[in-house]
Amino acid sequence: MKRRELLTALGGATALGLISGAASAQNLTEPGELSSEGVAADWPPASVGNASQWTRLRAEGFHAPVPALVFDGGELAEGVPLGGLGTGYMTLEGDGKIGFHSIFNNLVPPKKYFQDWLTVNSGTVSVPLSSTRISYWGHYPVVDLQAAYQELPLKALVRAFSPYIVGDAAASNTPVVLFDLKLQNTSSRNLPLKLNLKFPAPTEGCSLAVCGQGIVARNQQEGIYLLETSVPVGKTQRLRFAVGWHSPYWHDSGGELRVNRYSQRFESAEAAADFGLRRHGVLLRRVLAWQGEIYRSSLPDWLKDALVQGLYSHAKNSVWIAHTRDDDWWGENGWFTHSESHTGCPIVETMVCRMHGHFPLLFFHPELEATTLNAFRHFQISDGEIPFCFGMPTSMRDPRHHCQHPLNSGQYAQMVYRLYLRTGDRKQLAHYYESAKRAIRYLYLLDDDHCGLVHDQPHVLPGGAWPANQFYDCWPWHGVSSYVAGTWLGTLAAGKELARAAGDQEFLAECAGRLKKAQNAFNERLWTGSYYRLWNDVKTGKMNDVLLANQLMGEWCAKVVGFEGVLPQERIHSALGEIARLNLGATSYGLINGVTPDGKPYDTKVHPEGDFGLNIFVGENLCAAMTFLYDGQRDTGLEIARRLYEAMAVKARSPWNQRCLLNGQTGLPFWGDDYYSNLAMWVVPMALARQSVAEFTGSGLVKDMIDAASREKA
Repeated sequence: MKRRELLTALGGATALGLISGAASAQNLTEPGELSSEGVAADWPPASVGNASQWTRLRAEGFHAPVPALVFDGGELAEGVPLGGLGTGYMTLEGDGKIGFHSIFNNLVPPKKYFQDWLTVNSGTVSVPLSSTRISYWGHYPVVDLQAAYQELPLKALVRAFSPYIVGDAAASNTPVVLFDLKLQNTSSRNLPLKLNLKFPAPTEGCSLAVCGQGIVARNQQEGIYLLETSVPVGKTQRLRFAVGWHSPYWHDSGGELRVNRYSQRFESAEAAADFGLRRHGVLLRRVLAWQGEIYRSSLPDWLKDALVQGLYSHAKNSVWIAHTRDDDWWGENGWFTHSESHTGCPIVETMVCRMHGHFPLLFFHPELEATTLNAFRHFQISDGEIPFCFGMPTSMRDPRHHCQHPLNSGQYAQMVYRLYLRTGDRKQLAHYYESAKRAIRYLYLLDDDHCGLVHDQPHVLPGGAWPANQFYDCWPWHGVSSYVAGTWLGTLAAGKELARAAGDQEFLAECAGRLKKAQNAFNERLWTGSYYRLWNDVKTGKMNDVLLANQLMGEWCAKVVGFEGVLPQERIHSALGEIARLNLGATSYGLINGVTPDGKPYDTKVHPEGDFGLNIFVGENLCAAMTFLYDGQRDTGLEIARRLYEAMAVKARSPWNQRCLLNGQTGLPFWGDDYYSNLAMWVVPMALARQSVAEFTGSGLVKDMIDAASREKA
């Protein structure tokens, strides 16, 4: 639909009162309460039908205008997933339909549904929501949708949300979607309406329930409900209802019986729906309260939006199982996991992805982060190696060892230290310390020539691409690489501080001595004179001088936990200068992963499509952007991160399906859906403030968000 047509169609929709491009402060009502008052007549904002521009909206529940991308529903690629931590989800698409869902334990793949959930009947006229003209604003876990009906004298506003609440894992584990409808009668006579509601029919052992005012008939087995109301002349009628589900038991792909954590709080779908409906206002206020703290911050508008939307990954990719049996090795708080991507690459807790993406869990729900790290500790083998994952596609008892093993064990040790910085819990540190120590010592075995560095261990045939055994898993490197060896420098620095915190002077000295030796070897073998080369294999005498965009991964690892750094400052500054000149200069959408010394995108020639070298790895680009920020190069760092987010949210119109790889030339999706590692965006404000995990969570945005959501609980 053209923008002018949409403006005409929705020109009178401002009387609905939920969203406005500019409304006076006195028009705001109590957060969570829908106003029947009119608002200023400039809805929809100018960005409708053209998501290439940002707008600011005054929206119900916020006390100041907020940044937003408002989409013509027909142009939106994918909708907001409505769900929380380990609950499953359903997407509300731009055309108004329920799209994909996983509410009945259909995790991989999620069920492709795409049916109307709302059909309005008046007399002989029946109009599904998908046939209306829709304006769509999502701010996970909330959707605000405005619809203009042509066949009926009706305008409608829908607000749907799930209670994803930072700092409150239990509330966020509620299997419910809450709906608030405002129906405006634009005719000169009363408008009796019948609303047919249809949601996915439950499968065996599962149930779904709808609770709310005006429901006169229901068929729970088919997911069909009838709601009756009448809208007086010139008035607006508001209806609230809740959709709850209950799918307590499932078998993972390894054949193991699992019990969803939420089933210990809710005995039925009706109980979940009733809980949500009775607390609708409070739950909504709590959600909008933490969002409001982001929106009121001094961050750039695009970054505010990126932080809000990025948390959607917890709805799409998380599982939280309960402790139900005496022989369950995990604790009473259950076991929480996040998939690499249930929709794109289903692997349970890929260590190298969680290295980037675990931060929101660490920040907002550290008690759940502890359950995941405890599972890695549980699956550690006798030589100290930490597994790559817990299983695939949904298995949680098939850990994979000796896959990307030059990284996994050291990254685990770094995460143990990050958790300690977040909680300050010395008892917890003692629980993980010996495990982290053994994980670090395991990596000594991968120093092939005793130079002090972990070596790459590609398990590829000559000319092959996979498994390269590091994060760029179809791009084999040889000898020592700036990425793997750099991560090792970060691991040794973390090992020093873990030992210091544990009072282990012997291991502290061991890590300090090894770090110094490793730093010398790193600079000797990889420094070209202006940047760090991709890899150097002294055994064969071969090397590769490609500039990796994230060649300073070790520096990022150090800075996020508050270390001064692991490489000479003058060399960091020089390398960043070359990355800005060449990797940034080679694309308009972030950083090309690999460029030659003359600035040309590097074709790896080992993969049919030249995956990693020629293209843009979002999670890795974000780490590189943050390294610029930690170096004080604010403008460059923010520009890289902005390019990445706007390529996904604006150009691809897909803020709720963020890809792993973007095409280096077009910025469009190249590979991977709903990627775990993209949650690294949540570290950008920390890097912008040049803070560590301890500093960032001890005061400022994270604390403000948790406190704001908590205050609204009463």
